[in-house]
Parts: sequence; C-alpha cells; structure tokens
Amino acid sequence: MEEKRKLKLIIGAFVFLLVVGVLGYMVLLKVDFVDALYMTVITISTVGFGEVGTTSDASELFSILMIFLGVGIVGYTFTTVVAMFVEGKLGDLWKGSKMDKKISALTNHYIICGSGELAEVIINKFIKEKLDFVVITNNRVDLDDYSHHDILVVEGQSTEESVLDHAGIMRAKGLISTLDTEVDNIVTVLTARNMNKDIYIISNSITKSGSDKLMKVGANKTLSATEISGKRMASLMIRPNIMSFLDVVTKVGDVELDLEEVIVKRGSYLENKNLIEAQIPNKTGLIVLAIKKFEDGKMIFNPHGSYTFKIGDVLIVLGQEEQVDKLRNLGDESKNV
Repeated sequence: MEEKRKLKLIIGAFVFLLVVGVLGYMVLLKVDFVDALYMTVITISTVGFGEVGTTSDASELFSILMIFLGVGIVGYTFTTVVAMFVEGKLGDLWKGSKMDKKISALTNHYIICGSGELAEVIINKFIKEKLDFVVITNNRVDLDDYSHHDILVVEGQSTEESVLDHAGIMRAKGLISTLDTEVDNIVTVLTARNMNKDIYIISNSITKSGSDKLMKVGANKTLSATEISGKRMASLMIRPNIMSFLDVVTKVGDVELDLEEVIVKRGSYLENKNLIEAQIPNKTGLIVLAIKKFEDGKMIFNPHGSYTFKIGDVLIVLGQEEQVDKLRNLGDESKNV
C-alpha cells in the first residue's frame, strides 16, 4: 500500500542520513564510530551538545548540510505520521500486517481476481459458505472496504506473479478470474497455471472467442455472464412455465434449496450401500439428482436404486444446507449408536 511505501521511504532516508553522517564525521573529524554516531545524532536533531574532535571548515560545512537534511527528513516524517494517524491509516497498516500473516497461513483456499459486480456475487457466496478466500484487486475503494469487513485482500494486478504469490497461489485450491478485459483474464490464467499446475481455474469470458483462448492457456472452465444472462432471458420468454418451475424447485417460499455435492469417503455411511439401502430421502430429505462415478468420471442422471456407491463417488443432491450436513454426518451417527 501507499502508506507502507511512505514508511519504508522514511526509514530508508533515516538510515541513509545516519550512514552518511557517521562516515563523514569519521573521515573529517578522525574519530571512532561511537563519536561519529554521537556527532551525527546531535547534529540532525539540532540538540547542540558539545562537539567531539577537532573541527575544520570542511567538517562545519558538512554539519550545516547534515542539519538541513535532518530538518527536512524530520519535518517530512512528522507531517506524514501525523496525517496517517489522523486519517486512521496507522491502524490500517497494523491491520494489513495481520492480514498478511493470515494469508500466509492459508492452505486449500480460493483466489478471486477482480472486485467488480461479478466478483461481489462470488464473494458473498463464499462468505455464506464460510470458505477461505483471498481477493486480488487494485481498486482503492474496494481495498479499503474489504479490509474493513475482514475480507482478506491483496493489492495489485493478478497478472503479476508476485501478486499471485502473495495471495498464496502455490497453496490455493482454486482461482476465479473476473477481470474486466479478456487480455487480463488470459494473462492471469496463463500466469496462474504456470505457477501451479494443479490448481482449478475458472475464468469469466468476455467474448465468444475468448473462451477457447482461456481454455488453451490453462482454464479448467469458462463462463460468459453475458451468454448465461441472454440464454436465461430467452428461456423466460420462450418457456416461461419451465423457468417458473425451476425457480420453485430452487426456492420454496423463504427456504432456498441448493445443489450440493457429497463425496463418498472410506468408512462413511454410504460406502458399499446401494441407493435403496441408503434411504437418503427418508433419512435426510435430500433428492439425489445424479452421481459422478469415481472410476471413470461419468455422470449418471436419475440413478437407479440398485446403484452401489463406491469410495470417491460424488452425489449431486438438491436440498437445504442442514440436510446436506446431515447426510455427510450419517456415518458418524451410525458409529455412535
């Protein structure tokens, strides 16, 4: 951030002034390091204690130069620190250092590149799902807003390796690129893929040809907000009853139903049971829409009751969050009985 750069500049200026002063007095006054440091401090602070060593015209001119430099740097430091204190930016710097520590401790998290309206929707969804994520943006307003709402954020362009590295690209599980231009999305995807071969990448496609380009440079999936909105609007006009049915299915009154995935794990309730034996609708109230087989990755829609679950299979279910949690915990409940 800009404030952090200012503090670094101030510290650097002080160090430079001390080094120049110490070396200068050691040469001009022929004194040791401690005496030279003493002369430097009393000169730039204009305290006026007694001098050491034998002065000369050269040393006096050097002292005048050090006084002018010291007054300038101290004045700049004072005004900068006071301004940062009044504006509350010193607290932001402290908060920023804490944020950096939190980001460096993340693993299997998600990275959201961009902070536009599309990114806002994703951020709100991730917050609702209580997922770990980092936002990358160079929008000053969004940076301040996110940091004040305890959202982990990195300042910069996601097209740069250093920024992606700061966001923990090597430890991240997935990356979503929602930048405003096709070129920035392509460069971001390409850079992220080169840095992490295993990360799952989804990118927003601005143009029709952009989707193919994004897939070629490393995106696993691409979506076009314009295309999705257009198809939705067309379907609402052409098949209003079907779309109304889908709205009813996913939202019943004030209760929202989500599509979720549940993985069959070793030792779980579902392992080696068929769909009828598992009695998922009776035990949880969920509707099993499809199963993605682990062995070949094929998707089985409206699976038959005789299908036997294998470790690694993924169930696509429709229901409420607490119902999904209940299904995931059925194995633990059966062990406690």
